[in-house]
Amino acid sequence: MIKLMAIDIDGTLTDNDGRINFDAAVLLRKLQDHGLQIVLATGRSVFETYTLSRFLGFANFGISENGGVIYYKEPTRVKVFGNYSDSLDAYDFLSKNIDNIRINQRMPRLTEILLERNFDIDFANKLLKDNGYRSKILDSGVAYHLSSINVNKGVALKYIIEKMSLKKEEVASVGDSEVDELMFAASGYSFLVNKNYIIKNRTIEENTKLIITERQGPMGLIEAVEWLMNNDLLFY
Repeated sequence: MIKLMAIDIDGTLTDNDGRINFDAAVLLRKLQDHGLQIVLATGRSVFETYTLSRFLGFANFGISENGGVIYYKEPTRVKVFGNYSDSLDAYDFLSKNIDNIRINQRMPRLTEILLERNFDIDFANKLLKDNGYRSKILDSGVAYHLSSINVNKGVALKYIIEKMSLKKEEVASVGDSEVDELMFAASGYSFLVNKNYIIKNRTIEENTKLIITERQGPMGLIEAVEWLMNNDLLFY
């Protein structure tokens, strides 16, 4: 039985225009009201994540900055993974070696720096690795996220699973991009709601029951819930 669902926001709970899909949000609220723990797991800042979780009605835990920050019930009660200075040092280095690299950051962040998607991410990551920086860049499809190398949604989700005394097979996750891959690996069941995205880490499929939904975005999220119900893994 699934006891916790980790849900990405952009491209998963939101439509292409960035607006929350109310059908998906209402469904998640019903599931939460019937005992399922909903955890938003996103690249957005802790302040955005907490506010959205609070108003949607599932704010016990939240994962923000792609696993860089976990909050518990309040945006000031946080556990921080990684080190913001790693991101600052890496950005300073990259800005001197890549033309036109620009910060695209609107909300204060504790662990990562958001960059515009206007440069070769593979080249940048190779530069960081070859020069000994303990940082990496991931692509959420919305922005490039520069953070400490040990920061990811999978580490954060495992922390919450342990704190809640859950088993991996009691956890499902839903996402749409590279930043969700390690969250998938930490879950018993995972749902990719973007058929255009190709999983980069092929070992992901060995660590989870990975389902690529027919419908996309929020409608894929609804399909994921339906799949779990049809397989007697979720009730409400």
